[in-house]
Amino acid sequence: MSTPRSASRSAPLVIIAFLMLFFPAESISASGSERSEIRFIRHLVEQQFWGDALHAIAEFEHEYRHDLSRRPDLQDSLHFMAGWSAYNRMMLPDAIGRFQRIGETHPGYMQAAFYTFYLRTYQAGVQGDREHLLAAAGELASAEFSREVHAELQSFQLAGMHLLLRDFTGYESHSGLFTGSFFAMAEEQQRFRQYALELQQADRKSPFAAALMSAVVPGSGKIYAGRRGSGISSFLQVAVFGGIFAESLTRAGAGHPRTWAAGSALGLFYVSNIWGSAIAVRITQEEIYEEVDQRILFDLHIPLRSVFR
Repeated sequence: MSTPRSASRSAPLVIIAFLMLFFPAESISASGSERSEIRFIRHLVEQQFWGDALHAIAEFEHEYRHDLSRRPDLQDSLHFMAGWSAYNRMMLPDAIGRFQRIGETHPGYMQAAFYTFYLRTYQAGVQGDREHLLAAAGELASAEFSREVHAELQSFQLAGMHLLLRDFTGYESHSGLFTGSFFAMAEEQQRFRQYALELQQADRKSPFAAALMSAVVPGSGKIYAGRRGSGISSFLQVAVFGGIFAESLTRAGAGHPRTWAAGSALGLFYVSNIWGSAIAVRITQEEIYEEVDQRILFDLHIPLRSVFR
């Protein structure tokens, strides 16, 4: 029979055993719930339910905010899934913010880094923000990559950035590092060379040269600018009013009101033809720049999908 003393010794043991049984069960339950929610978030991302995934991640981060501070690996995974979801929903600032918070030890770090540079380039290119584009190019140029495919991708993205900046010397510097040995970007590298030629040809055309040409031969400056139809139309307009003026001058004389009216119309169309030719060069350049820029931004994106499958 147990004595009061032995009973008093066994009581704490019973309490400890009870606590050991109870708290691990609670811990296991919480851990299981956490794993279940993570699996659900991954499922939403895999099924491309981007909006639902972002909502689930936000709720998870709020519920487990205290635990996440001690779980950098889990936090990085959530940042990656949130960044990828935001990217696919074209929520670019949110995607950039998430990707930039991923640690270097995470498996998706390299993918996040390259997508960050691409998204920054896209934003700056669309907004015409030269300052931010220069900053992104500088940061990417200073990065070092151990794998050859990443180094090639770095050169590819930098070449595209410098084309957007109209820095053809910088483009030549980075495109000179293209090896052509990576199928994921070989075709896009070839297209970049074509884009560089198109931009350089547009850049060489001078509004002054166009104006001078149209002063000598009406409409020729617009044809030089790439607007053949408009150039022919300008030539015909000046020719018609020139003929009317010449006829009126011959028949009615210089002082006749009809001659004055015809001369005024001729002068107006002639000057408009010169001025319009100079403007046509600028407008055509801007149209070419905008079109090629869109193609560059699109092609910058393609290799990322192939390299980081």
